[in-house]
Amino acid sequence: MRFARCASASVALLLALAACGGGGEDAPPPAPPPPTGIQPTLTSIQNNVFTPSCAKTLCHAGPGAQAGLRLDPGFSWGLLVNVKSSQDMTLTRVIPGNPDSSLLIQKLEGTAPIGERMPADMLYLQQATVDVIRQWIQDGAQNN
Repeated sequence: MRFARCASASVALLLALAACGGGGEDAPPPAPPPPTGIQPTLTSIQNNVFTPSCAKTLCHAGPGAQAGLRLDPGFSWGLLVNVKSSQDMTLTRVIPGNPDSSLLIQKLEGTAPIGERMPADMLYLQQATVDVIRQWIQDGAQNN
């Protein structure tokens, strides 16, 4: 009887463990919630997205920014809008009025033909946040 109870407990434990996993790989962390009140303006995107998510040490801040793209305040617009990618000169980082062809949107959505999805820490932006950036580009990617 004691063996039967142990065997039943072991089977239950194995079934519970089997239900938890999908091949032993860790799931990526959940995406952070979209910033509240973000508007399709550079100022709002800078304050709510670029500065907290992109302009980090070893990423897109300071003179050693990845791919020469500084996204810290005062630099982002001039290094994004109508600027060719340093990784592939056939690609433009932001094409005003054309978010689908803008490398920034492609990088944020994981569809870029080069490099990896951004942000690189796998805390990808929620689609609602990307849609605000998409709208800013669609509206002409003004420096405001």
